[in-house]
Amino acid sequence: MNKKIPSNSLVTINKERVATQLRELAEQVESGAISCYELKQTDSSVTFTVDSANGQERMINHQDHIPGLRREQIEHIQKQSPQQRRELVKTLVAENMPQTEIAKRTMTSQKTISNDIRRLKNDGVL
Repeated sequence: MNKKIPSNSLVTINKERVATQLRELAEQVESGAISCYELKQTDSSVTFTVDSANGQERMINHQDHIPGLRREQIEHIQKQSPQQRRELVKTLVAENMPQTEIAKRTMTSQKTISNDIRRLKNDGVL
């Protein structure tokens, strides 16, 4: 027997997930564990970006919900020294990641990433 999933069930699943994550986020804000956060939602995805209170760590939780498939990706990021950051930039550039996304994953500005890429190119690494 094939059961047809109602067309609005994706939205319901999304809303339930978001509500749970917002409750967890509120608890962390109240306890002082996080200082900055961002929530982005589309029809088929939800992304939470949360920074630690000391500004040294970031967590990005991205979830895609499409009929028949639910994907979740969680990234834990730590602020790094410039040398370590440039190594990470080199890796992310090789993955064709845009500079704005690299900036999010290195906890820096897009301008810093642009400067890092220029330096890596001048050093013959890129």
